[in-house]
Amino acid sequence: MSGVRLAAIDIGGSADPWVALGMRVDDQGRIPFNNGALEFVPGGHGVIALAIEGVDDLPDNIDGVAVRPGSVAPAIEHPIDVLEIDHVVIVTDSLERTSRAVSDVLGLECRRIRETEAVRQAFHRFADQGGRRGCIVEIVENAERSAAGGFGFVLNVADIDATAERLGPELISTPKPAVQPGRRIATVRRGAGLGVALALMSPDR
Repeated sequence: MSGVRLAAIDIGGSADPWVALGMRVDDQGRIPFNNGALEFVPGGHGVIALAIEGVDDLPDNIDGVAVRPGSVAPAIEHPIDVLEIDHVVIVTDSLERTSRAVSDVLGLECRRIRETEAVRQAFHRFADQGGRRGCIVEIVENAERSAAGGFGFVLNVADIDATAERLGPELISTPKPAVQPGRRIATVRRGAGLGVALALMSPDR
């Protein structure tokens, strides 16, 4: 299933705070990027589901993470120059179980497992689209969890310093080196009112 693509991340709440942050909606109320979009579910909270394109007989969840069929939306430009979704984070009580479920249902092989004293992570990747690499699925093990669930995601912006200056320290942290060599990342603060964990990062060159 090499053509499996992320169509959208379903987010609880309104698009309004995202627009205030510097993103634009299309004529269907989505916020589309080069490799996936954000769609909004009124009255919900956090990451609600992942919309997937390219899987026949898609179940309603993958190891407890809600999924649904979806279609990729054409990308549009955004005032803060968001390029694509770098990765979406799933937190789970069992790295092996959730990673295996992603492989079995979506056909996305585990590309690597990262283990440090502080964290265990597995990485899968959707098919490329829009001239950009596909969104990465980052699975993080947390012994305090009782089940798998969506946590948040990271968006790549063309110029992280310009974006941080535009938003200001009230809305975003000072950019710092990311785990990925040569890249930098900044966390959007809760005061932005997004209702979901979001970071912005310089692109993968």
